Amino acid sequence: MRWLSNSPIAIQRAPATFLLVVVTSVCFLLFYPLQWVGMLELFNFVPFQAAGGYVAFGEWGDWWRWVTPTLIHFGWLHVVFNCLWLWDFGQRIEHRLGGVNLIGFCVICAMVSNYCQYWWEGPSVFGGMSGVVYALMGMIMASHWLRPGWIAPPPMPVLAFMLVWLVIGMTGSMKFIGAGALANGAHLGGLVSGLLLGLLISGFPRLFKRL
Repeated sequence: MRWLSNSPIAIQRAPATFLLVVVTSVCFLLFYPLQWVGMLELFNFVPFQAAGGYVAFGEWGDWWRWVTPTLIHFGWLHVVFNCLWLWDFGQRIEHRLGGVNLIGFCVICAMVSNYCQYWWEGPSVFGGMSGVVYALMGMIMASHWLRPGWIAPPPMPVLAFMLVWLVIGMTGSMKFIGAGALANGAHLGGLVSGLLLGLLISGFPRLFKRL
């Protein structure tokens, strides 16, 4: 693609990660600044209708809802930090596995993390790429254990910060101080699914050739 050959080297090396960041950002700009409630109703894991301050949830089952909650973000900091982590972790994995495998990995982990959040809290309104971000981190951690250096890890303080943030969210401290509830089920489900897939991929790298 001509546009890709003319783009910065970092994007040329990780086009799939860049695409994920762009899609996430575009969905945010469509939803949050415009306060497009219809998009939230369409993308939420469980369909719902809001009227008069009340929310009525429908029946879960639409296939696209397995993935679309990851594309909804509820603030500028929410989307910026998720996109930064997505780029940092995603491009490290894409350099080793290729773009097709990275997107497949993200789709699978999005489905798992979204369902875990639904199982954790029941029908609710939630969204964000953080479950996938934790899955990418889990993949990097697993590969570092089994095949050190196979995927370049971020600095250890970064991984430590992410794990501490996960624990803080699980305690409910953020909600207590008025910062809002975190999607703890999605975070934990993403991390576990990333670790398991990471162990599989790192243990049998020939089955997951760069695509």
